[in-house]
Amino acid sequence: MSDVFQGQERIVSNLYVREVKPADFDFLPLDWSKVFGNNNNIIVEIGFGGGEFLQSYALKHPEKNFVGFEVSITSMKKAHNRIKDLENVRLVITDARFGMREFFGPKSVEKVIMNFPIPWDKKSHERRRVIVPEFFETLSNVLQDDGTFELATDVEWYARQTIEIAQEKGFELMSFVENPDREIKTRYEQKWIKYGRNIYSVILRKKTHLEVERLIGGHHEMPHAKCAINESKFDELKGKVFKERSKVVVVKGLYKQMEGKAYLIKIISTDGEFQQHYYLVAYPEDLSEENSKEWIIKLDSASNPYRTPAVKWSVQVLADFLSQ
Repeated sequence: MSDVFQGQERIVSNLYVREVKPADFDFLPLDWSKVFGNNNNIIVEIGFGGGEFLQSYALKHPEKNFVGFEVSITSMKKAHNRIKDLENVRLVITDARFGMREFFGPKSVEKVIMNFPIPWDKKSHERRRVIVPEFFETLSNVLQDDGTFELATDVEWYARQTIEIAQEKGFELMSFVENPDREIKTRYEQKWIKYGRNIYSVILRKKTHLEVERLIGGHHEMPHAKCAINESKFDELKGKVFKERSKVVVVKGLYKQMEGKAYLIKIISTDGEFQQHYYLVAYPEDLSEENSKEWIIKLDSASNPYRTPAVKWSVQVLADFLSQ
């Protein structure tokens, strides 16, 4: 909660010493040489699950740095218990489609690996797939020249579709192997091998460099607005939806300070497919002045979303609405 909400302090504790929280950094893409303290090449695993593969790979290659992406807190806990003593591994909780584009600069990654992703074969689930044309556009930017993407899957059509999409974006097929004898096997892979299920390995190499548009490149500034507001407009705010092109802002909740005039506003904002939940706070600029005309609207101090266009716009669009 914001400091204007007295008595509602938050405790900040990082339970995972190997977790990187890019939202805490002042500048994006990240300078991974500072994160790791060296200039070693970076290998990324998307969807690290329980962390077995990442742990084994990092132990075999101490001369490399490893970054793992996941969206599951449960997976984070399991994986962190495995890699917490490995200096060359960092974990990130976020959508990898967003993270690969926003956290890595051009030609900064040696290799990206995906092991047994959910294929999301239903038409209604296509938007959840990681492997789409836009993903390979990102890879063609962040991978080093001749950098590689490796996929392991038990779904043949998914492997073939991956090759097709990648080649359309300038990648070269290095190998497509059925039932490969991989040096490191995931727990899931070992299970399917026991049951005689086919495994498909795809290795693709970057041959074309593309530029991509990042949502939050540069300084990660805290958005805020100052305006004279009509306080009665707060009554109309809950449930309000604001839209502008690919940006959507939804007001999910409104909470007023028990003693005082400050408001806490629960927000869901979306940039395309990337969604974030956070709070904004609105309060008189001069809390000691009973009828202060100027108000401040900004991110609550307990919230730390990525400062995407939708997040920045949510501050301004609420200021505009409340000042009507």
